[in-house]
Amino acid sequence: MAMPKIDEMLRRVEFFKGLSHEEVAKIFSHGLTTRVPKGEVIFQKGATGNQMYVVLVGKVGVVEGKKVIATLTTGDMFGEMALVTNEPRSATIVALENSHLFVLSESTFERLMTKRVAIRLLLNIVRTLSRRIKDANLKRSGQG
Repeated sequence: MAMPKIDEMLRRVEFFKGLSHEEVAKIFSHGLTTRVPKGEVIFQKGATGNQMYVVLVGKVGVVEGKKVIATLTTGDMFGEMALVTNEPRSATIVALENSHLFVLSESTFERLMTKRVAIRLLLNIVRTLSRRIKDANLKRSGQG
């Protein structure tokens, strides 16, 4: 499983929108990438955590009981609420196929970011969360 190039990530990963090639390279040099085999639990609902993840390659599922309620693929992020709220995880996440993830901890996020980069990343997180709320509302109302 090859790691995507930075230019490709700038195009495909919402979390990095609006950042320069150099800024993304710096983030990657301080973050962690990990390979997760199909079927592995990345984190459990209710667990504490201070890391967020970006799917670089592969597919993960948001699981409620034994049911996959959402699927996240290349470019999607998850666990970002841990960077913002410091509350327990709101869902269980499982690798649905062999996946390659970028992991960013809260401490790295705070230590690494200039104000401009931090603001851009937080805006990207807010956009993602807003889109998810809108989609959930449409689904509940029967329009989605």
